[in-house]
Amino acid sequence: MRRFLSLMVIGVALVGSAQSAAQAQSLTKLRVAYDGYSMTSAPLYYAEHEGIFRKFGLDVKPAFVEGGSLLTQAVVGGSIDIAQNGYTPAAGAAIQGADIVIIGGISNKLPFQLVVRASVKGAADLKGQSIAISRYGSSTDTAADFALKHLGLTRNDVMVRQLGSPATRNAALISGQVAGTMEQYPDTGQLEQQGYHVLVDVTDLAGDYPNTSYATSRTFLKNHPDEVKRFFMAMATAVHEFKRNPDLAIKLTQDFLKVKEAPLAKAAYDAYVKVYPDDLRPSLPGLGLVLQEFAKHDAKAAKLKPADLVDTSILDSLMREDFFARLAETH
Repeated sequence: MRRFLSLMVIGVALVGSAQSAAQAQSLTKLRVAYDGYSMTSAPLYYAEHEGIFRKFGLDVKPAFVEGGSLLTQAVVGGSIDIAQNGYTPAAGAAIQGADIVIIGGISNKLPFQLVVRASVKGAADLKGQSIAISRYGSSTDTAADFALKHLGLTRNDVMVRQLGSPATRNAALISGQVAGTMEQYPDTGQLEQQGYHVLVDVTDLAGDYPNTSYATSRTFLKNHPDEVKRFFMAMATAVHEFKRNPDLAIKLTQDFLKVKEAPLAKAAYDAYVKVYPDDLRPSLPGLGLVLQEFAKHDAKAAKLKPADLVDTSILDSLMREDFFARLAETH
């Protein structure tokens, strides 16, 4: 009897193993990458952790590629199928004729805050002081322009310094080298805990502004429309569940961003749930702003329209099928 039971257990285990192997073989591998450990990548992490990609028949293990330019090159070179990338590097490559197209968006706002020391109460206190950004031409640089304009100031009134990473910028603020820095949650929350405060929140001031997109090659989109469609179904589902399961979303965000304190992860969650678009559509007005910037230095950009850099055919088909409407009805 013992031998019989042992054989039964082994048999069940072998059947389970065979079923798991068959299931793994039935999944379609999709090479997806992202360029930043930030809140814009939180739904992507959520989708992987909660097995949402597998529910749509995809084998996705998102890879981190440091820098939007490198990630863009990976898409153009064919080593990445879909990239969660900044609008600007993807658009810049497309303007030059590279085989890359923007197919969606996860952040069509500029979610940065001007965080300042306690003594800075308003515009007058900021005059003649320094503000830290990551680098000139970056999202933090653009956010600084919006913040200064809101305060009635110009770049002539302050010193904008490119200091690199958030850690470096935060250290500069804490040590007194700068009076303010452009940050986003959870870094903003960490600084608030230390007595600094938000002077200007750019998130809503900037309106519809291009931040983070989904990009692929036109070749891949043409040859693999079903995989792209299932990717968007999975990501839209992830965004939906992320917004409706705050406790789990905050915990996973805390793990992903390695945030020690749950309240900081919650502050980041609260700031970003209003940023993620439910239908994952890219920002055409925002792309228009990107083209305007490129047109200052590149005549090719002046001849293009936002629609020339975008293909929303997959999202359009999901819209016609009422996928997003049905998703919104679920709880």
